[in-house]
Amino acid sequence: MQKRYVGSTIISVPEVQSTNLYAISQLSDKEVEPGTVFLTYNQTAGRGQLNNQWESEKGKNLTFSIFIKPSVVEIQKQFMISKVVSLGVVSFLNDYVDDIYIKWPNDIYVGDHKICGILIENAVMQKNIFWSVVGIGLNINQTAFLSDAPNPVSMKKITGKDYDLTKMLDALLNKMDFYYQKLIDGKYDDLDMRFLKYLYRINEWCDYKDENHQYKGKIVGVNDIGQLQIEEVTGKVNTYNFKEVKFL
Repeated sequence: MQKRYVGSTIISVPEVQSTNLYAISQLSDKEVEPGTVFLTYNQTAGRGQLNNQWESEKGKNLTFSIFIKPSVVEIQKQFMISKVVSLGVVSFLNDYVDDIYIKWPNDIYVGDHKICGILIENAVMQKNIFWSVVGIGLNINQTAFLSDAPNPVSMKKITGKDYDLTKMLDALLNKMDFYYQKLIDGKYDDLDMRFLKYLYRINEWCDYKDENHQYKGKIVGVNDIGQLQIEEVTGKVNTYNFKEVKFL
């Protein structure tokens, strides 16, 4: 039987502010098995990139964090973890809805609406990733969103159906495990190809704005360290870190 890397143990807690913060606190208190999932159905202060907030109605969505030890991943390749997680979510959603994309760096969209946010926090030892805590907020049954997030959506809003959260979690973790196995096996080229296939706005001419100018460009890829690459009509390729470019 093939070893399971993600979801072998699930620790459920009634309520936490942030599953990532809770998971990290557990690492300092006790020995945690890699692949452990920290799950709650009531996350009261979920975090996104740069401490953005993640809204999640109690008992309606999947909010959890996965503890992994991808020690085979070198620091300069750490964005591979984001690719693996994003592809796991995309593969899961593909069984239920259409028009799914990965919006750089790691939001999951259905059309132009955000259905999932991902927050990855890494600890580094020497030249490799020592451990990672992967936080996922996936909108399942929530239909009313009260925050100022501009474009949230959920599976229920798209399909009109209610979903069993336990079954959804199991299916999602199976997809995560499949792609994490590819990472462990060093199948980076395959992961890169799949990631680019779903990258939001890939090779489409759209409007962008950075600190210097507004321009029309097309996303041509993401480099090894996770920077977004956008080509202008002149042929110049701009490279961006998170929050350095705005999608218009």
